[in-house]
Amino acid sequence: MIKRYFLVCGIMAVLCGIGTAAAQEVTARISGLESNDEYMELMRNDAKLRNREDSLISVIRSVRGAMAENAETRDSLAQVRSDSLLLLLSDAESAVFSLRMDKLKLVDRINAIEQNFVLSNMGDIGGGAQSDGGGTAFLNNPYFVKSIDPDDYKELLRVQKMEAETQEYVSTYMKNYDKIKSLYDRYMIAETETDAEAVYTELSAAMDDNIVLERRLAKAWGEIYDEKTYVYAYFLEKENREDLLDLTENMMIKSLQEKLSASEYYASEAVANYCLQKPIVLNYEIYVAKLLNQAAAIDSLSNASKNVRQIDFRIPKIDVARRSFVNYEAIEFSAKSPYNASNPVPECVVYEYGTIYRILLGNYKYKQAVSIFRGASPLFVEEGADGRFYYYVGGLRTRAEAEAAVEVLKKKGFRDPQIVEWCDGRKTNLSEQNESSQLAFRVVIKGGTLDDTVRDVIATMASGCEISKISDDTFMVGTFDSRAMAERVAQAVVKCDEKLTTEITEINTAPAEETAEE
Repeated sequence: MIKRYFLVCGIMAVLCGIGTAAAQEVTARISGLESNDEYMELMRNDAKLRNREDSLISVIRSVRGAMAENAETRDSLAQVRSDSLLLLLSDAESAVFSLRMDKLKLVDRINAIEQNFVLSNMGDIGGGAQSDGGGTAFLNNPYFVKSIDPDDYKELLRVQKMEAETQEYVSTYMKNYDKIKSLYDRYMIAETETDAEAVYTELSAAMDDNIVLERRLAKAWGEIYDEKTYVYAYFLEKENREDLLDLTENMMIKSLQEKLSASEYYASEAVANYCLQKPIVLNYEIYVAKLLNQAAAIDSLSNASKNVRQIDFRIPKIDVARRSFVNYEAIEFSAKSPYNASNPVPECVVYEYGTIYRILLGNYKYKQAVSIFRGASPLFVEEGADGRFYYYVGGLRTRAEAEAAVEVLKKKGFRDPQIVEWCDGRKTNLSEQNESSQLAFRVVIKGGTLDDTVRDVIATMASGCEISKISDDTFMVGTFDSRAMAERVAQAVVKCDEKLTTEITEINTAPAEETAEE
């Protein structure tokens, strides 16, 4: 509790103290507002809140790191530490939420001052007005349509239809992020492998969903942003509004600077691009709507800009390291076996994740008296599918340790000790298996071509795995060491493009036996 007290005090110091560094110089985002005292004070306060937010995000990241370290210790105090860390995390996240509410009020006021300043200094082109029914009604304005190249106008309408799709991507991503954050915290405090693996299955699926959403967003928003900024800049240039082009260029520079300065504080570059660039596009549209005398469009676009700025892309990246519950135990010998009627040989534990080596001492039709195992421990017994009882000793971390243990056991009088490996729950008797033989997996994709989004997702999830083209509509990805990883990639591919189908194929990587020369 004392430790938590000091950690909480540290959070309060972030809230109350670190902001003093924000007496830093700030610049007006729009030329001409430097003399507006209210505006400049709001900009300074915004910088203070941003510094505090970044510091709190660093605290949250550190707490999650401490939770991950604590999860690996699994000692008697681990649960107590987990509870304290969770309370600390809750305090920090509550502080971030409160801070962001204050920040939103500032941002709304800053935007209102900027927008009023710009619009009050704009004229209109005259003769371009027509009644409008929403934020994008100006796209149908005859004057605007005539001012744009027909092919560019066609592309503009195409990307406009994609806007709702990108909004949905961002909304779903943020909801998924909250789910991932909650699942991660549960995963880090799970006490048993069964509980942890159940959460991990759900957690990894949510993370895979966000990988797909992020790639879709990056592709769609990239097209929208490039096309809209090009067309609107072209229109403003034709109207000789270099002043508005300068304002927008300044916004682009500022947004890039903000993105670079916050690079370690956001989880998704695609979401950050959307949140920083969408207001630029909306400002372009407000300027165009003003020049076309589209009053209702300006109000609608202003509301849209406010909604986008309420999305906080400064969310800490969550790195999930797969937890291993494997309990490694060295082989020991004693004059008297620790096992008896009241302490029988335990069943062999099979871990769902991780690698462990045990030494097989023998298999028998019936359970054996422990005296035949010469005081070796720890012992484990497994009833095989054939009904026989398999006895193992030890729980070793590496193949080298297992090989050394075999030599020791032989010296102790065991006739045929064999190395058995469990890797992610899959058992292999290495002493019986050809050492060069190994099972691997590939993903076969059928039903069409692989677009950039699908390829990007595969490259992200399966780094180092090649994509091979089998035919015009069939591709192969691999190889993978585990079926589970192959299945995750296959599921992500289908989420990217529902027209595609996938299947997992097994391959044996043992080299073919050479045919003897006649």
